[in-house]
Amino acid sequence: MSLLEVRNLRVSFATPRGSVQAVESFGVSIDAGETIALVGESGSGKSVSALALARLLPTPPARIETGEVLFEGRDLLLLGERELQRVRGKELGFVFQDPTSSLHPLMTIGEQLEEALLVHERLPRTSARQRAEWALAEVGIAEPKARLTAFPHQLSGGMRQRVMIAMALLTRPKLLIADEPTTALDVTVQASLFALLRKVQREHGTALLLITHDLALVSTFARRTLVMYAGAVVESGLTSELVARPAHPYTRALLRSVPSLSTSLDHALPVIPGTPPDPAHPALGCAFAPRCEFALTACHQRRPALVALSTSASGAAGVRVYNRRVACTESERALAAEVSS
Repeated sequence: MSLLEVRNLRVSFATPRGSVQAVESFGVSIDAGETIALVGESGSGKSVSALALARLLPTPPARIETGEVLFEGRDLLLLGERELQRVRGKELGFVFQDPTSSLHPLMTIGEQLEEALLVHERLPRTSARQRAEWALAEVGIAEPKARLTAFPHQLSGGMRQRVMIAMALLTRPKLLIADEPTTALDVTVQASLFALLRKVQREHGTALLLITHDLALVSTFARRTLVMYAGAVVESGLTSELVARPAHPYTRALLRSVPSLSTSLDHALPVIPGTPPDPAHPALGCAFAPRCEFALTACHQRRPALVALSTSASGAAGVRVYNRRVACTESERALAAEVSS
């Protein structure tokens, strides 16, 4: 059984213009110790999906319309508030995208770190203070004992981000959701923190759902990747295969936009033309069709389903293993041609 199984999660927001569909369909399965990346440009629904499955969205205006979020067999969407609080912060950790708005401005760093240990592990305050100091040192904060008495505004953005990571790892959760965890950090600190995350995963079997724009990071750190666009997953599969042979035009466009050492300084990086769709006015067909260079007439007329693509075969009687999925009319036609042949 998977550690986390999310099925058909749909999220909308009440606005002055009416109900807006922020997440049309989201699903993911994560095993213990596994790292899965969720990528896509801003506004694609990544953060909303993650906040919704942890039930951290304010309701209203947010509304979870449908879905199941099975965490070790328990549907988080059906838990009472008290039981849910026992899961969050203990078994399910969250690194938020903006540490400035996530840390309490009137509490010291030490008080905020100790709170999780006092509530979830009922440690004596002295022991909780020692664990908090150790956690800050583990994420690379100099003079951790002195930092425990500091307030969030007294720390730099990068240090606040590291405090958030330390807080999420304090109780060694079974699942860590990290929303752009290294945005404010330089490359060397990023490397040390991901080395720490790998260590935690090896020692404690922690699963990681990594939300990021950094495709280079994804290619070296995540076993599987989900690509989101306009509130839905448009491609998923093993990261190595997805990067080497992207099936969806949006995935191909994202990969082309990543600079490399071979990129010529004389030429601008390719960009994706147009703008993301307005969720208040969803398109009838594929949401990416207006920006897609391969769009067919059918792409503007119907929304393609997320279908399986055959990318590898098992040795047992030649049975194919469908571990890639893509929502693209072009890919559907390619699959139909393969089956008919």
